[in-house]
Amino acid sequence: MEEALKKLPAECKVTIEWKPFFLDPSAPSPGVNKLEHYHKKFGKGRVDSMVPYMKEQGAKVGIKFSYGGKVGNTLDSHRLVEFAKKKGKQDECIEKLMSYYFEQEKDISDKKVLAQAANEIGIDAKELLEGNEYDDAVKKEVENAYRMGISGVPAFIINHSVSLSGAQETETWEEVLSELGYLKESK
Repeated sequence: MEEALKKLPAECKVTIEWKPFFLDPSAPSPGVNKLEHYHKKFGKGRVDSMVPYMKEQGAKVGIKFSYGGKVGNTLDSHRLVEFAKKKGKQDECIEKLMSYYFEQEKDISDKKVLAQAANEIGIDAKELLEGNEYDDAVKKEVENAYRMGISGVPAFIINHSVSLSGAQETETWEEVLSELGYLKESK
């Protein structure tokens, strides 16, 4: 997506708004072994064939996928993202949490890990993480996504109507942006 967006004309302004989504609302906190969880959910054979492919695809765009670490409940991480949004640091927070989860094998369901992430982007989230601020707002957004038929991540809504699901190649994004009239031609 980012590569395709770079090709837009300068007068075309894009706003990216990150929304919460729960892949598994019943996931525990703290998290459980990520690879074991994936084996149970998708099957060992499927995961074992998927991991090398994902690592290869990630490397193409500078992501060093790692499948160690833990997977758990993401309510608190979504609350932190909402808090960061109010501080003008939502994108930074998302980037930090994605790096923590996908590359650094950190448990983003762990409040200590989330506090560290917040600190690293320059916000104090101690009070937030001790309370339940943004719980209802996050849950409402997730319910809206479910009502829209979104069932996985990433999911993209463009101009409140066009939707894409799953990781997409740059060429797919270029085609969509061309169809919407934002790019003159797709390559």
